[in-house]
Amino acid sequence: MKKYFLFLIMAFLCITVEAQKKQNKCTEEEFRAKKQAYIAEQAELTPEETAKFFPIYFELEKLKKEANRKAWKLAKEGRNPQATEEQYENILNGFIDAGERVNELDREYLKKYQSVLSNKKIYKVLHAEIKFNRHMLKILQEKK
Repeated sequence: MKKYFLFLIMAFLCITVEAQKKQNKCTEEEFRAKKQAYIAEQAELTPEETAKFFPIYFELEKLKKEANRKAWKLAKEGRNPQATEEQYENILNGFIDAGERVNELDREYLKKYQSVLSNKKIYKVLHAEIKFNRHMLKILQEKK
C-alpha cells in the first residue's frame, strides 16, 4: 500500500509540474524553488542544512521521476483496444517494479539524508512534502 501511495505522490508531482508548465505561471526551476522554500520553512532547516540537503533531495526526485516515467510509458500500451492479457500483465508488473524501485531509492537516500539531517528533520521534510503536494493540488483544483 505504501508503494502505491508513494507512486501516486510522484505521479501527482509530475502532473503538477506539467500543469505549471502549460499554464506558463512558473518554470520547473521556479516550481522547485517554491517547493524547496516551503519544505525548508516547514521543516525548520537552517541555511546550511538547506544547502546540503536539497541537492540530494532533488537527485532522488529525478531518479524517482525516471522510474515512474518508464511505468507510464508502458501504461500507454494499455490504451490500445487490441492489447492482450499478456501486455496488461506486463503493464501491471511495470507499475509494481516502478514502486519497488522507488522504495529501494527511498531506503538508499534515507542514509544520504541522515548524513546531513537528523531523523526528526527528515520526518518534518517528508511531512512538509506531503503538505506541499496537497497545497498544489488545491491550487490546481481552484483554477479549474
